[in-house]
Amino acid sequence: MCQLIDNHLDTSQLRQTLGQWATGVAVVTTATPRGPVGMTINSFQSISLHPPLISWCIDLKASSYGDFQRCSHFSLSILNRRQERIATRFAKRGADKFSILNERCYTDCNDSSETNNDPEPLVEDCSAWLRCRLYRQILLGDHLMLIGEVISFSVGTESPLLFYQGQMTSTPESIA
Repeated sequence: MCQLIDNHLDTSQLRQTLGQWATGVAVVTTATPRGPVGMTINSFQSISLHPPLISWCIDLKASSYGDFQRCSHFSLSILNRRQERIATRFAKRGADKFSILNERCYTDCNDSSETNNDPEPLVEDCSAWLRCRLYRQILLGDHLMLIGEVISFSVGTESPLLFYQGQMTSTPESIA
């Protein structure tokens, strides 16, 4: 049974309630004049196939908010079940996030078919990746939604890393 709740919500209870929804875990990156920036997200979703659109959200207080708010392109690596360490590193403020990535990601994983001269790094061996051109931004409460038009993508063979009830997890190997 649903119950009506007033506008004075207990945000910790709301967070716990929302934690009942399992999500995938991804690393989103963009290129800046100072070098690449990136962060761990679980707000990714597919929007449309025609045109191919995806979205994700960033907190207005995130340290890389300004970089993503100004970006023209971004890349999204959907992490596999063995990449929790990468998710944890990219979730930390101020960490040297890109030292954990293999240098090969800057060359072999980069699609040169797009005119983006300084492609964003991708996570090697991820479950899937997408490169996007910024399509639209929408300010929603305390977050900015970035909508990207997919310009290239690839899918791997590993099952994805999941976030559920405040913890990293994955699907059982028997159904992966």
